[in-house]
Amino acid sequence: MNRSPSPSNPGVGECVRPAVDRPLVVHLVTSLDFGGVESHMETLANHADGTAMRLLFCAIGSGGAVERKLTAAGAQVICLQAPVRLPAVPAIAGLYRLFRRLRPLVVHTHGAEANFCGLIAAWLARVPVRIGEEIGMPDHGRRARWTFRAVYLLADRVIGISHAVTDWLVASGEVPARKARRMYNPVTLPEFGPGRAGDDGLFRIGFVGRLEQVKNPGVLVAVLGRLREAGIPAQLWLIGDGSQRAMLQQQVAAAGLAGWVVFHGYVDDPARLVRQCDLYVQPSLSEGFGLAFVEAMGCGVPVVVTATGGAAEIVDDGVTGWIVASPEETVLTNALLRAHALGPARRASIAEKARASVETRFVPERYLCDLQSLYAQVLDDAKPADVQN
Repeated sequence: MNRSPSPSNPGVGECVRPAVDRPLVVHLVTSLDFGGVESHMETLANHADGTAMRLLFCAIGSGGAVERKLTAAGAQVICLQAPVRLPAVPAIAGLYRLFRRLRPLVVHTHGAEANFCGLIAAWLARVPVRIGEEIGMPDHGRRARWTFRAVYLLADRVIGISHAVTDWLVASGEVPARKARRMYNPVTLPEFGPGRAGDDGLFRIGFVGRLEQVKNPGVLVAVLGRLREAGIPAQLWLIGDGSQRAMLQQQVAAAGLAGWVVFHGYVDDPARLVRQCDLYVQPSLSEGFGLAFVEAMGCGVPVVVTATGGAAEIVDDGVTGWIVASPEETVLTNALLRAHALGPARRASIAEKARASVETRFVPERYLCDLQSLYAQVLDDAKPADVQN
């Protein structure tokens, strides 16, 4: 592959800042409030200065916590405030006008709604490089599969954020194998800071994520009740916010667990809270990658995760954490009982191995370099044979 800068491809294949103006890459998401995709955007913004790309972050809908952080850091951010419910014709029209005005070299979309709207708009606007990225394995019916199969025809490549997601994209028929690429999300691991200050006698369980059905936080409240019935002085910390918060608070009150479940809400630095936990649990019904539990492993906290998406690609069951077969209450309860029975020293040993297993695996700089290479490959593939030779 020829990665030399040229007037039409100014340095996109280089992993350092070139002397010429950097090409514009638009990263498109549904919103910029909080969540795994939003954290991904924040990581990109924090590590892009030394690359050949100039990034702009665009949300089809609203902004929020991550929008404010990106703006404060000097990143270019646009929130269209457009409705995102498909077919989202106003969103597609707004994105088309934006792409025609900005003339980006690359439009890179993240997640189903962003893929749908952004790839159509980028194709209409004749954006040279169009990259879709699937962050999960949605339960698409026949109509949705055909719809996204047509949309992905407009993409040059479609990234799956784990082998599990990539394999699903191909097996479902939505993406041809020749277009599919696996690229793990980049992760900025928190510093390996101090853990709990003293022993308060509690067995503290942590969770970080959106309080939404797909993340399944309600099962943790039920599991907590069963642990306490078994005589374990367990406490649950829910770190994050979402539409199920009020329902969860009602569940806690009905179960008589007030004071044993702490709702921390959204916090800028969840690692400082995760470090205070004895165990991190991710009971998701669906999880394409698992950014939150990778960060927990980086904090030096042992993890229990459900066998969904890329979990088995990250956690070595019984060595760097535990994988449970399903997110059901009894299954999770039994897993947490076993983890508690191991004792602090054995859990600490597993946590050390977990930290070591992720320390150099998801380095943002390496991810950005691989991403630039992918963009350059698309451009090279689009050149006529006589130009390449």
